[in-house]
Order: sequence, then structure tokens, then C-alpha cells
Amino acid sequence: MWVNGEPVTIDTSNTSYSQGFPVNEYRIGSNRNHMWVRFYDGTQTTADSFLVNEVSNSARPYQSTRVGRGVAYAVVTSQVNDELFTSLPQFKFTVQGARLYDPSRDTTVGGTGTQRWNDPATWGGDGDDLPAVQIYNLLRGFSYSGTWLYGLQSTSAARLPATEWIAQINKCRLVVDGPGQGPQYMTGGELLVSTELGTATEALLTGCQGRLAEIGGLYKLHVGEPGASVFSFSDGDIISTEEQSFSPFFGLADTINGISATYVEPAEAWNVKAAPSLYRPDYEAEDGNRRLMADVKMDMVYRSQQVQRLMKSALLEARRARRHTLVLPPSAWQLEPGDVIDWTSPRNGYVTKLFRVDGVTDKANLDVMVDITEIDPSDYDWNPATDYTPPTFGPTGPMRPPPQVLTGFGAFPHIVYDDNGIPRRPAILLTWPWDAEEDVDIIGVEFEIRRQSTQVVEYRDRTDEPTAGQVILAPFSLVQVTTYEVRARFIPRSARPMAWSGWIPVTTDDVKLAPNLDFDPYQGLVGFDQLEQDLAKYQDFMGGSVRELIRQVQNLNQWVTDQGWGNEYQFGEIRKQLTATFNNARAEWKLDVNVVAAQNFALSQRVEQLDAEVFDPVTGLPAVAGAVDILRVEVNGLDGEIEAVSQSLSQLTTEVNGIASSVTIRGEAGSSPGGGWSRYGVQVKTGSGSTWSSAAFYLDTNGSLSRAVFEADQFIVVAGGNLNNPFVIDGTAVRMNVANIGTVTAGLIRGASNNLQVQLNNDRILIIDGT
Repeated sequence: MWVNGEPVTIDTSNTSYSQGFPVNEYRIGSNRNHMWVRFYDGTQTTADSFLVNEVSNSARPYQSTRVGRGVAYAVVTSQVNDELFTSLPQFKFTVQGARLYDPSRDTTVGGTGTQRWNDPATWGGDGDDLPAVQIYNLLRGFSYSGTWLYGLQSTSAARLPATEWIAQINKCRLVVDGPGQGPQYMTGGELLVSTELGTATEALLTGCQGRLAEIGGLYKLHVGEPGASVFSFSDGDIISTEEQSFSPFFGLADTINGISATYVEPAEAWNVKAAPSLYRPDYEAEDGNRRLMADVKMDMVYRSQQVQRLMKSALLEARRARRHTLVLPPSAWQLEPGDVIDWTSPRNGYVTKLFRVDGVTDKANLDVMVDITEIDPSDYDWNPATDYTPPTFGPTGPMRPPPQVLTGFGAFPHIVYDDNGIPRRPAILLTWPWDAEEDVDIIGVEFEIRRQSTQVVEYRDRTDEPTAGQVILAPFSLVQVTTYEVRARFIPRSARPMAWSGWIPVTTDDVKLAPNLDFDPYQGLVGFDQLEQDLAKYQDFMGGSVRELIRQVQNLNQWVTDQGWGNEYQFGEIRKQLTATFNNARAEWKLDVNVVAAQNFALSQRVEQLDAEVFDPVTGLPAVAGAVDILRVEVNGLDGEIEAVSQSLSQLTTEVNGIASSVTIRGEAGSSPGGGWSRYGVQVKTGSGSTWSSAAFYLDTNGSLSRAVFEADQFIVVAGGNLNNPFVIDGTAVRMNVANIGTVTAGLIRGASNNLQVQLNNDRILIIDGT
């Protein structure tokens, strides 16, 4: 479909409009459509409902009886818009056209396929675009509902020999390489039923360099390059007693040495276009330095490569002037117009020279008079690299001014200070160039801000003072130390189009909320300021200090020796061990129980350990699995103050090819004259090298503050397996689908589109135009 000389695309996926499918090129913004189209292919059984129910009125009624059976038509609806239309739009439609019968696709007549002449429902295919198929259907005649419409009438299939026609159809179908690769000959066009059949046929023959011959009531077609010779003769075969004629040259009026042509060009709205003219300086020199041009109208050809192939072969063939009229014996009775023959003639210097039979006259004595013209198949040789000249195309559609782009636009991090010089808000400074003479039509600048990580626009605004050249944006939704992207465009006084600038990244400064000045959801939370240090202690409790506890347990004997107690202590020990090995595998169990008692000191510990190890026969690396369980109790008054500590540790570990995983559960309880404490932690961990993933929770109390801390990428609470309303914390927000809350204390409440903001801390409601 073309509108005002411009090709358009149709959004056939959008069926929401009663007017039809929207035309994309006549849409302003994302959904403001101004043109719609509906198509009917002639098989419809009811009238167009939109015309009947919406457009029809008493002054101009459109009745439900206007079905248009057998008529293909389109209904186009346009909405007035000064930017898009200056007058009523003009339309042009590219259609496939009639479904034709192709004998080469009919198995019953020697072709291959399911088409049948007596069943039009089987017609149609790639042959619809081939000139040989089109001429065949013209000669058989077109009918509608059993009534003759156009072409010859009552022509039987016997008058168009299927074998000859199938050969020429397949010749049209041969694929040609180069630009516009496809069948060798394709034609198409619109024929009025008032067009003379001869005129229509000649236009199609021009598109395939074809010749149509009527031979004793039979119609035979020859297209393009001449075929193989069907008859050979020499000078001795010519009836010398009969008259002969020979034309070695054309007269000046019939001589051509160049060719120009016009054709229909789809890229220029299917208008007539002149092909690059073909000149031959060598031929011009032969013709006395004259330029003798032939002008050919190829009204049914719409491919530039095909046009240039036809021009080249036509010019070369037109230079072959040798024509003979002579009489041959009865053995030449088989010859027909269009046949190719070869002649060996020492008298003329011919050696199996090819000629085309242009006319045949059967004499009473069975001799045959023939008119022949020299031919050469090389005239049809084609080399796209050297013979093809790509056409140049000019604009065909409306010349709309291109959208103006805001160039030189900049975005920079900025800080908003209060009257006391205290940083209060992260902001973004926008700048743009301004030229009072060039930008006289500009009345404003509009902006959009989106978060780089989500690509979701969070803020839209505009300024009506474009002459300032800058503006500071400090919406409450901006988050410190976050990368945003900003774009802008001018707002014109007229309706001319404007284009957005590119997205410019900018990272906001680290401006935190000020206590007692801004809303801080963590203000007053006991111990919150120490959370970072406490979390580090919890992580060490489940990490580094676990390894220290294992080291202490394993080195108890050395520790006791280092105390220098001499004989002033008691030490008891139980050790058990089982080991099994086989080839590359080993399994082991150990149990160690130790008790120590000395002045002001008592300790008891139990360590049970399981290990399994198999060396991988492929990599040679060990795959290990281990489990350790430690119980340790200790009362220590060696430093003058008694402290009691009980500890437990259970740990599972595995490692294969450098991939390690672990589960650690540790508890500790302690008491002293200064107070008590207890701590419990669970950690799961997996990874390798520097890449690890872990989750943990910690329970901790020191007598004055108790705390439960969960550390994970996601914390999720599900009630009774109901996944519709989970409670989720993912490090960026607390997420709930449904919340019943009695009292809410907040700084900002905003919608998902960010167009509605309730800024409680600033005592204002902000509504942003999202268009």
C-alpha cells in the first residue's frame, strides 16, 4: 500500500479498531493513529460493517446490500491532522492479481502438480507472474461465474499444444543470478477489459522477448534465447530453379545502434521510469558516427535487471541483418515459424550458421518457401557484474521536515543545599545550548529520567524557560549514588516534530538523609549504628573463629603443656579410630574425648569426625566429604575472674574439582560476673576461588539487646505454601502483595509509574503528566 507516493506498513496484529488495521507511518507517538485500512478480496458475503453502521447517514446512505461480490476493494479511514495531511490523501495498492491456470503445474497435460483447467480453485502459484502463463490464459479466455469476460472465446486446449507451452513456461521460470535474482522473465500489470487483446499480448511478449505464431489454427510461443536447431541444410538442398532473395543490410531507417526503455518501477510508487540507456560507440562508428536509438516501452516489466537484459539482447539481435528467402525440398515440410535451423553455405561463408524461421509457405509441389533471419544465442549472454547498471531512485513520498534533535544536551550530578549549607538532596543539572535566532519557535524543554539498571522512566518534567539553558532536577525519588539516564527534547510552538536526545548517564552524589531534618526510617533504632561492625563479628563467628575453635580442640595437649602446671593438674583422654582403604578410596572415623582439671580451671570436650576421600581417576584430584561435631565446655578462673563458656559446632563439608560446599551450625553460651551472652548461627555456603554464595542467620543476645539477623540474597516468608502473597526482602526493597497496616510513617508514597507522588516529608502531592 502506498499513501501519497510513500510505501507504508500496516499493523495487522492490532485488531482493536473498528476502522481497520492502523497504518504505522500515520501514527503520532505510541498510540495516536490517524489512518486505518480494511481489505476485501472479492469473496466477502456481507457489506462493510463500519461503512454501514458508522459512516452511513441519511444524506449519504451506505446500504447493507453493497456487498461487492467478486470485487476486491479497500476501505481507508483517515483522521484530520495538519501535520500529516495537507489535502485528501492519494492511495495506490500493490496486489497479486488474478489466479491463473499453469499447464506446467498440471500432471494430466504433461506438467507436474495439482492444477486442473476445469477446477479454478486449484489455480494460482508462481506461474501467475510468468508471461508465458499470462499469454496462455489470455488465449484460453477469462470467465467469471461461467460467463466470458476477456480474451479469446471458446479456444480449446488442443489449439495450445501443452508440450510446447510447458517448455516456454519453464524457460521463463529459469533463475537468473545477480541483483533481483529470480525467474528469467516476470511480467504484470493492470488490463482494462476494453484493451485490445493484441495490444495486451504484445506488451507481454515485449517483457520476455517472445514471438507468438499461429500455425494452422495452433498457437505456439517462443521466448528469449533461441533453442537448438531442428533442421540442417546446405547450398545443395536449395531448389535453385526457384526465386531467392537476400538482404545483407538494413536500411538507415531500420538500423539501430542504441536503445532506451521505460518500465514500471516498484521502488518509485510503481510509476514509469526510464532505464539507463544502452549505447554502443563501436556500432555508432560502423553507422557513420550516427547515434540511432530505438525507444521501447516495457509497460508490463517491473524489474530493472530484466529490463536491462531485454535491452541488451534486443540491441544485439537487431544488429543481425542477414535475411534470406529461399525454397527447400519437401523434407523441410516440418518447419514452422519460430523454429531454429542451421545452414552450411560455402557460397555465403556459413558454417552451421543459425537462422530463425520467420515465415513458411507450403507450395503445391510440396516444396517449402521459408523466410529466415540470422540469430546467435550469445546475444542473450548476461554478466551482472559488467552488464548491469543499478538504477538511481528519487523521492516519491511527501517531503516531511525531519524531527529536530536537541544537540549539545548535558547531564551532571548536582547537590541541593539548605540555607545552612547542609547537603540535603542529590540532584541532576541539565544543560542545553540556546540560540535566540535559530530557536525562535521553541517554548520549552521536556525531560525524562530513568534508572539505568531497570530502564524504567521514574520522572518526567518540563521547563517553560528554554532561554535559561539549564535546569536543576531534584525530585524526591532520586536515590544517592545511583546511575540514572536522562534525555530531553525541545517543545515547539508549532506542530513540527521533535526528537529526543540520546540517553545520557549520570550518577548521583552520596547525599544521605539528614537526621532530624529528613525522614529516616532507621532513626532511633537501638544498635543500628553498630550493625555493620556486628555483622562482621557474626560472619567471623561462622567463619574465621570456627577454624580457630577447631585448632584449639586439636591442639589441647600442647595448650595444657604450655600452661606450666607441672604435676598440678589431671588430664584424661579417650581416642578411637576406624579406617578403611581400597585402591583410590579411603574412609575414616575418629572420636576424641578430653577432660582437664587444674586449680581454678576445668575443661571437657568431645570431638567426633567422619572423612571420606576418593581420587578421581580422570583428573587425579581428590573428592572429599567430611563431617565434624564438637562439644566443648570450659570454666576458667586463671586470670582471677571466673568465666564459663559452652560451645557446640557441627559442620558438613564437601569438595570436588575445586567446588566446595559447607553447612555450619554453631552455638555459644557464656557467663561471667560482668554479664552473660549467647549466640547461635547457621550458615550454608558454596562456590570456588573468589566466587561464593552463602546464606546465614544469627541469633544474639548480650543481656540488654537481643537480635535475629538474616543474611541472604533473598529473604522470603510464605504462609501455608501460599505463593500469591509472599513477604520478600531482596536488598533493594521490602515487597508485599497485600499489607494490612494500622499506622504508616513514611517520607514518600508513589505509584509504580512514578507519575503520582505523595511527598509526606515535604507536605505536598505531585502529579506528573506522563504523556
